[in-house]
Amino acid sequence: MIPARWQSSRFPGKPLAHILGKSLILRTYENSLLCTTLDEVVIATDDQRIYDHAQSFGAKVFMTSSTCPTGTDRVWEVVEKNFEDAEIIVNVQGDEPCLSPLVVDTLVKKILDTHGAVLTTPVTKITQLQAILSPHTVKCVFDREGRALYFSRSPIPYVRHGKGNFYRHLGVYCFRREFMQHYVRLAKTPLQETEDLEQLKVLESGIPIYVCEVEDQATGVDTPEDLKTVENFLCQKENIYL
Repeated sequence: MIPARWQSSRFPGKPLAHILGKSLILRTYENSLLCTTLDEVVIATDDQRIYDHAQSFGAKVFMTSSTCPTGTDRVWEVVEKNFEDAEIIVNVQGDEPCLSPLVVDTLVKKILDTHGAVLTTPVTKITQLQAILSPHTVKCVFDREGRALYFSRSPIPYVRHGKGNFYRHLGVYCFRREFMQHYVRLAKTPLQETEDLEQLKVLESGIPIYVCEVEDQATGVDTPEDLKTVENFLCQKENIYL
């Protein structure tokens, strides 16, 4: 499920922004179709312009209410009403046009193969100091069993001696159905509101999040300036010259 909304404080209309001749939402959709573990790829939106555009390229798309507080709530609204047999739901952010399909497949396999896992999400190693220090890059630390210990906009862990490993969290989530139903009903928590990171309410509720380390250096689109970065990434990947 790909949630996509028009309103964005930093980039209104982002899903329809063009990247090398294709809209952001179309690129995200096409990438998702390449995942081998998914039975279906669906777009969920609250905006008629995005809905009409998704229909124009043949996507299955559903309108949702405009009051959904998060993308996960938007996903669950569609799943609950239209996909009663869906056991595993993957929330792929609509602003991740370069995400490798292998990332999604890794999450699905992890949740199926790990006893007791109800939520999986990916992380990738980062070495650039700018990204480590940036509050826009969410960092994650995890235990030896791959369970998340904490997510933060601050550089974690703090390196007192020598060198440390830093991992960037990629905003993709794989849920078991029964947990997603529970997740959207979880109340906000102090750390969630402090960091403005929704996944922290899961950890604060005592529920494990299993992380999968992947090799994926693709960038998402948060601001109009990010479009150029994504274009450069795609040009290098596909040997395109601007």
